[in-house]
Amino acid sequence: MRDPYEILGVRKDASKDEIRAAYRDLVKRYHPDKFQSNPDMLKLAEEKMKEVNEAYNYLINHADEGISYSTDDASIYAQVRQKIQSGALYEAEDLLIKILDKSNPEWYFLNGIIYAQRGWYNKAHEYIKHAHEMRPDNQEYAQAYKTVERASKSYGPVYTGGQMDEGTACLSCCATLACADLCCNCMGGGC
Repeated sequence: MRDPYEILGVRKDASKDEIRAAYRDLVKRYHPDKFQSNPDMLKLAEEKMKEVNEAYNYLINHADEGISYSTDDASIYAQVRQKIQSGALYEAEDLLIKILDKSNPEWYFLNGIIYAQRGWYNKAHEYIKHAHEMRPDNQEYAQAYKTVERASKSYGPVYTGGQMDEGTACLSCCATLACADLCCNCMGGGC
């Protein structure tokens, strides 16, 4: 998921009331019932509402949580890795979003791993490649880059803005398995 604040169109310090108001406005605008007569628009509205609902649920459940960034970035990145390993991708992404200095290759690498786990292979490739270019001596980045590079050449672009045609569905499954293996190996797991 993209930045949930961006999806709902609210500030990072928005209150629960502001989040609820933004959510209600988006529901009124994109509710699928409004598009029953147009199948193409109905599909887009359903996808938009799914994204809006995910963002809303995430923000409402986490709006009162304050994350302390007085610790150094290494500690935050360790937390992100733990969240990724446990499958808490939204929480991992939330930690990364709130890091102000996005010039660290670890920031790009971990975002790439999150994208890969979600099946967004083009974005995963972009972020992991950037991390690898910033730190070509880092073996973890190099291995992840090789794996994502191989997958992108073998499977081609699988993620296309939330839509997948029937021809890429099987490839997506295979690419997901390849990325899961990559993440387990890179993240210190023993699948």
